[in-house]
Amino acid sequence: MALALTGRRRAAAAAASVLLAVALAIAVVGRGCNVQAPGPEHAVSALIEAANAGDRQAVFELLSPQTQARLEERARAATDLVGSNLRYGPLDLISIGSSEDRPAPTEIKVVERHGDRAVVEVVSSTGRAHLDCVRVAGHWRIDLPSYGAAP
Repeated sequence: MALALTGRRRAAAAAASVLLAVALAIAVVGRGCNVQAPGPEHAVSALIEAANAGDRQAVFELLSPQTQARLEERARAATDLVGSNLRYGPLDLISIGSSEDRPAPTEIKVVERHGDRAVVEVVSSTGRAHLDCVRVAGHWRIDLPSYGAAP
């Protein structure tokens, strides 16, 4: 019986040592890593990927709440215009063209950032474009003031 107790103590000590080593490793690695949430350039890259894939839902989710609200309002107006036989949703108003003939971006970088607002520059062989971004609930979204606006 004394041997069984010694074996249990040895197993408990080994388990405690393993737990202590894991906790120490997590503490050291956690302090050394500077993990940050994805920035506005990541949101723009995700928008480009979603558009290239033809994923309107993903495109919509990457838009700012203000842009989403404008699209929803324009969809209601379009439904009212054609009558009740056809209902439009905001995804119906997202137009995704073919990206086969467009060169891929060579650079996507933040050129301006003030708090929860940023401007991201997208560079390709055909030129440069700037996209406004806004951080909402910790996530960056693309704000397109004229997208979905009344004609």
